[in-house]
Amino acid sequence: MVTSYSISPEVVFPGDTATITVTLTNTANQASKTESSSIGTGTAISSAESVTLPLSAFIESAILQTKDFQVINGWYQDVGNIGPGQSLNLTFFVKAPDAKGVYFPEVWIRVRDSGSIKYPLSVNVNSAYALVKGPSLRIIRDVPMQVIPGSPFNVSIAIENDGLSAAHDINVAVETPLQSISSLTPQQYYFRTLSPGEIKNLDLSFITDKNIPLGIKQFPVIVTFLTDDGKKHETTTQAGVQIQGKGELGVSKYQVTPDQIHTGDSLTIILRIENTGTDDAKSVRASLDIPFEGMKDAFIGTIEPKNDAPAVFDLKASKSGEVSYNLTLQYRDDFGEKQVITPLKIYVKPQEGPQIVFVVLVVILACAGLYLYYRSRHKKP
Repeated sequence: MVTSYSISPEVVFPGDTATITVTLTNTANQASKTESSSIGTGTAISSAESVTLPLSAFIESAILQTKDFQVINGWYQDVGNIGPGQSLNLTFFVKAPDAKGVYFPEVWIRVRDSGSIKYPLSVNVNSAYALVKGPSLRIIRDVPMQVIPGSPFNVSIAIENDGLSAAHDINVAVETPLQSISSLTPQQYYFRTLSPGEIKNLDLSFITDKNIPLGIKQFPVIVTFLTDDGKKHETTTQAGVQIQGKGELGVSKYQVTPDQIHTGDSLTIILRIENTGTDDAKSVRASLDIPFEGMKDAFIGTIEPKNDAPAVFDLKASKSGEVSYNLTLQYRDDFGEKQVITPLKIYVKPQEGPQIVFVVLVVILACAGLYLYYRSRHKKP
């Protein structure tokens, strides 16, 4: 016979999954039969005895018969024997219907040589009319959409009693299974009581390191409590956060060829663009607003974390003096389009051309003329 069943969670939300556990029991020592045995035939019977043998119940099949729930897992065939006084648990994993209400699926058990058992179950799908006269704790979690490796983040947990009586000795445990995530707040909390309709809020803080793998990381939140009759209950949920890196670009090296530049000279500017972030920087484009002629744009592509790539610009100096200009880096990561502007400077000398040579010659000739004039004035007659 079915001696008990349990549903986890006790109140199922529409469309959510739940487990239904049914306990089958072979009813005690009354399951037995008597057999007689003898030695000899006819009137020549030398001895005879009567033996009482216990009977085992062989479970041929067990199914959950329902038109409302979707049975995801839990179709049992040739389960085996249950001895006298022994029990067996069968678990069904189901998905609740989308409508609220109280539903009555049936568990059908077929026992060899003993017919079948049909046992109705009562399942509450978020119905206010079927709340048991006891506590029902609901875990509400608020997590960030994205967490960048190496940065802190906060998680808010609310424990709400949706039941009709108080819960006692509530323990809340938050686990951080990854070594690259550390908790900055306590991971164990205790509340003496939680009355019907009461909510307890927990603000949790965590920190990650830069080497944490990207992807969704789950935090198990385990809540245990006692009802008025001293029975212990446990509720578990997962608080998941998305670990998502981002690209961070900067200039790691600045090189200009040749070392000395004059007006009108050709020059090459080579900039090493480094990604110091935690994810790829994609579609990287570098551009200069320098007032020179030449190619002022360079397409680099993707730069992976802890890597760099060159941006090369071939230019012609058309202005002398200290020239200020900006490098603009445009790229994309999982957070969207980004832009970084870096101010730079370059010094260009004036051109040393024929005009300078002419001025020098004029000065030399003038000096020579003055010298000859001086000598002629002081020459003896």
